[in-house]
Amino acid sequence: MQNMKSNTNMPSENLSGSLKTPTKPRYRLTKLGEQMARLPIDPKIARILLAAKKHDCMAEILVIASALSIQDPRERPLEAREAAAKAHERFTDKQSDFLAYLNIWDSFQRERDKGLSNKQLVQWCHQYFLSHLRMREWRELHRQLAEIAIEMGLTSKEQAFRRPPVQEQLRPSEQAGDQDLSAKLKQKQLDKKQHRAHIRAAKEAGYEQIHRALLTGLIANVGMKSPDGHDYTGARGSHFHLFPASALFKSKPKWVMAAELTETTRLYARDVAAIQPEWIEQEAPHLVKYHYFEPHWEQKRGEVVASERVTLYGLTVLPRRPVAYGRVAPEEAREIFIRGALVAQECDLKADFFVHNKKLIREIAELEHKSRKQDVLVDEEALFDFYHQRLPEMYRPSETVGRAFMPDTANASAQTPSGINARPTPMPSENPRRVGVNPPSQNAAEKTETANSNPPRQRPSETSKPLADIRTFQSWLKQAEQENPRLLFLSKEDLMQHAAAHITEEQFPKFYKTPDGKFKLAYRFEPHHPLDGVTLTVPLTVLNRLSAPALEWLVPGMLREKLQLLIKALPKQIRRICVPVPEFITKFLESSPNRQEPVIPQLARFIAKTAGDMRLLEQINLDDWQAFKLPEHCYFNLRIIDDGGQELAIGRNLAGLQQELGQAAAVTFRDNTQEFERDNVSNWDIGTLPESIKFARGKQQLTGFLGLQKEKNGNIALRLFDTAEAAQAAHRQGVIALMQLQLKEHMKDLNKGIQGFTQAAMLLKHIPADVLRDDLTAAVCDRAFIGDDEPPRSEKAFKEQIKRARSRLPAVKEAVSRYLQDTATAYAELNGKLASGKHPLAPLLRERVQTLLGAGFAVRTPWPKWPRLPVYIRAMTLRMEKYSGNPARDQTREAEIQELEQMWQEKTNSLTRQNQPVSDGLAGFRWQIEELRVSLFAQELKTPYPVSVKRLGKEWESLNK
Repeated sequence: MQNMKSNTNMPSENLSGSLKTPTKPRYRLTKLGEQMARLPIDPKIARILLAAKKHDCMAEILVIASALSIQDPRERPLEAREAAAKAHERFTDKQSDFLAYLNIWDSFQRERDKGLSNKQLVQWCHQYFLSHLRMREWRELHRQLAEIAIEMGLTSKEQAFRRPPVQEQLRPSEQAGDQDLSAKLKQKQLDKKQHRAHIRAAKEAGYEQIHRALLTGLIANVGMKSPDGHDYTGARGSHFHLFPASALFKSKPKWVMAAELTETTRLYARDVAAIQPEWIEQEAPHLVKYHYFEPHWEQKRGEVVASERVTLYGLTVLPRRPVAYGRVAPEEAREIFIRGALVAQECDLKADFFVHNKKLIREIAELEHKSRKQDVLVDEEALFDFYHQRLPEMYRPSETVGRAFMPDTANASAQTPSGINARPTPMPSENPRRVGVNPPSQNAAEKTETANSNPPRQRPSETSKPLADIRTFQSWLKQAEQENPRLLFLSKEDLMQHAAAHITEEQFPKFYKTPDGKFKLAYRFEPHHPLDGVTLTVPLTVLNRLSAPALEWLVPGMLREKLQLLIKALPKQIRRICVPVPEFITKFLESSPNRQEPVIPQLARFIAKTAGDMRLLEQINLDDWQAFKLPEHCYFNLRIIDDGGQELAIGRNLAGLQQELGQAAAVTFRDNTQEFERDNVSNWDIGTLPESIKFARGKQQLTGFLGLQKEKNGNIALRLFDTAEAAQAAHRQGVIALMQLQLKEHMKDLNKGIQGFTQAAMLLKHIPADVLRDDLTAAVCDRAFIGDDEPPRSEKAFKEQIKRARSRLPAVKEAVSRYLQDTATAYAELNGKLASGKHPLAPLLRERVQTLLGAGFAVRTPWPKWPRLPVYIRAMTLRMEKYSGNPARDQTREAEIQELEQMWQEKTNSLTRQNQPVSDGLAGFRWQIEELRVSLFAQELKTPYPVSVKRLGKEWESLNK
């Protein structure tokens, strides 16, 4: 790198030698080059002087330029290096070493203005370690440069010579006299700080102008601080360090400019100053290169945007800023615009064609979601071709619309004005956001252009604009629609690959109909997405009223696939009966199955019927088949919302949602239904209760079920329930509680305990006496007050029921007393044998006793089974006595019983999890298992009806049909 401190007096004829007539081609100096040739100094310094006129800082630059053209006037003798450095501190500037020359100049000029003699000036220079001889040389060169600048018209005589600014003295604060010593010290420090700030502001007033002018000549000596070191990266991959004597050595700003780069032990930058990287591009636009990358559609800005990087000799000046890509590569920008704004519809365009096309595409996409096949809507390339054929390459307002005024690519260069070679004006810097579809693959490559080479793509002229932004597109559209209003309107034929006649409203309805109204259905084809399949949106108020079996049937258009997957899950020997599967499914659906009942049992019966052998049902394990997990889209996706439309929960498990939100659904159902409900009912003065009642809730017509309810505080209330099952269960207990109020005397007698209660309580000591008394009282009231009768729903029926209750109560009490004493006696005998705990059956039988006679057994035991309780207990005693005779037989029979009991338990638990009621037949099956134990282990006690393992197996099959 050339040393800029050398005083190079280059003859003007050498600089202008290129003006001689050479062989072709002929080169000429520019106007700027001609001016530089007239200055007898280094061309770099000459360029700085010419830039000073532009930035209005000629006086300062003349001083600095002349200083850079001579040897540094500051002296640093080895024997007094520290003293010299101390003396030079008064001239330093923390941001720029160039301003130190101005400080030296101003200080020297002030001393001359004092009228000092030559000897005194020499002494002053010696005091501050300045060379008087170099100072005189500096002043002489400055005078010569100033005269040349005046002669060239770069400045006037008044503005060419710098006058040192007046130094303001530190002024003490006016309030200092009224303050104490501590306050005066603080005020003095504050005054000094403000004074320094004032001086700094006065010096920095022309900082940017001065250093912009310097940058024009020192552009090759800029550098950026390395992120992980103390060195600087310069032009063409060079690396340098700040010279230790520089005022910026400690602060190390991010960007610097140096007067020279000198290599000793390492490459050092001397006379440096902090700069802004933006100045480089503005002062040397002909030297920087522009790189464009990541072109994309920016929805927020409404145009195609690319990221621009500015470099100088390989040094990144500006790493990234967004620019309009249409000015760089109009053809590619147009394609990205079509793909992002029009094909992907990622814009807020309100045009009629856009609204129409968007709606039409959404409707056809909905057909794909329903059919679960992406074979209806055309692909994005077809949409792109549609717009590509109708949109021009450039928009010229004066010409006709459509493809007719697209420019001829062969003559594109001839039609394009020369002004397009100028770099586009950059947009305000901001962080670009990636929006829209990905650009074509050829756009992925980074584009680079300079002002000295033709751009790779044609740029728009002043009279033509690329269709790469919303504003230009709207202007073109307004003109285009005058000739053809439906130019950009898509039709179904443009968008559909086939007619999709099978996707009908009947196959894929918009609403799911229930007795409570119809609810919206939404379809989506996106495997593994939470909303894949069909989503049913229902309000919380009807959650408990949804039927799980009915939901299994989905919608007609999706049912066939579900049935096909269910058949595929069967064993091969059964699956063969269903071949061909599509025809079999058609026959099954034509058989009009009950869509309010579960799918699998009906499908199993149809398979057996098709095979002509109903015994085939024994080979189909309905529980395993029901547990087979189908794909998520084979189940309704239930979206539960509140009255305001806000989503509360979503899922495909109805039972789980009912367990989670069932209580809240029941409470919400009762909101705003106070006209049907009453608190603190003590007499039947509520008229006749209908089985159900319809009422409006917002825009929805709901059906509620009235019933009495015994609340937690013991009061009786009339309530509205969301399901008939909940209303029936609550009404029975509510009626019993109301009858107890009417039969107070009878209840007092009953609460004292039935006959033989004390002795029975002593024998059944595993149950607390109070718990046993309440349990027996509840059982007696349930049997005597209601029994097998329907709970009354009118005042007349209620009074008649009270009469029956009075007559029944003594007989029921006597029967319960007798059954209780027999049961307690049998339990005492069994418990005595179990007390030792040494019998092999002891653990098993203790568990059985706890199941039969645990707390609450009186209410749990059906009335017909009360006489059998003592028999079940005595059967256990006899079993213990017979066990030693044949333990293997006992274990075999127990295994058969447990298999039946396990099937019953799993079925019951499954219904409970799904919030479905347990049928009377299924509940009675449990007591048949108890009778089977009597038949197998104590046959001498006899059973009321024939019972065996085989009989119960057949009974179980009939229950599961």
